[in-house]
Amino acid sequence: MNEEFQEHQIRDVIKINYKYTMGGQSKFFLEVMNNKKLLGTKCTKCGKTWMPPRINCSDCYAHAEWIELKQTGTIQVSTIVWYTTSAFIKAIPYAIGFIKLDGAETSFLQGIFSENLVPSKVKKGRRVKAVFLQEREGKMTDFFFVPEDEYENWINKPEFEGGK
Repeated sequence: MNEEFQEHQIRDVIKINYKYTMGGQSKFFLEVMNNKKLLGTKCTKCGKTWMPPRINCSDCYAHAEWIELKQTGTIQVSTIVWYTTSAFIKAIPYAIGFIKLDGAETSFLQGIFSENLVPSKVKKGRRVKAVFLQEREGKMTDFFFVPEDEYENWINKPEFEGGK
């Protein structure tokens, strides 16, 4: 770095009120919010089940229909998070990982929490189950996954409401 360079930073908060649509994916977010359901889509031509859902199959481009998926799955890959934004600062450490829901052929990225977060709790092949927030807004952060053996402990907390 150049010896003449002197960095100057100003800390500030920028708040933006913004409204956007989830478009063709809106049904997924509405079902999470209103019914604690995880929806995927199934291709009407090749039969591939997608999660996250797609309006059209990404393999053969045919129309895909909405289907309800199980709220259990398997971790495909994960990492433990030690640095985050203010929205999640109270949760660290936590994990994120690609979860392959039972019945789906693809995986999606989602938060994984554990009461005793160690690498063995979030390793590849570990079985997980969805836990929903009591107050949902129709966002991906309305639910997260926990190891199946911790599920009962999590849903008994007042801020959470377990899935099926």
